[in-house]
Amino acid sequence: MITTIAIGGISGLFVGSDTAHAVRVGGHAAQIWGSDAGCASSAYATLENTCNDTKTFTIPLMVASPGGKALSFRAVGATQNNNVGCRGQAMADDNAGFWATPWTFMNQFGSVQTVDLGMLNVGNDGAVYMRCQIDNGGKLLSVEWEQ
Repeated sequence: MITTIAIGGISGLFVGSDTAHAVRVGGHAAQIWGSDAGCASSAYATLENTCNDTKTFTIPLMVASPGGKALSFRAVGATQNNNVGCRGQAMADDNAGFWATPWTFMNQFGSVQTVDLGMLNVGNDGAVYMRCQIDNGGKLLSVEWEQ
């Protein structure tokens, strides 16, 4: 009886699953190059640019299947001088194809913003990543993508 309940409980976890679910990681998952390590600050999942100029960071993404993937990011900046913008990029495994969304930046400031990047085409077995430009004082909270 206990085994049956455990199996029933585990199988119940998969009944409502959806293969097109979204995944979110914190902005601190970005690659930070040695020269920027001293002025890229991470607190919890947030990546803040404390450098004197705009920096571009790359965040690798894992996707489960090819096709169109919805992308977005969450960020905050006190003013338009602390802006954050991202774009999705994907490359075919054989380097025969490249896809990207347009660069999209926050258009409101002073509170956390969710910014939709639209759909990114992802080929079979290729690399998928987001590139984010963060102005001084801007904070990248997270990036999200559809599986």
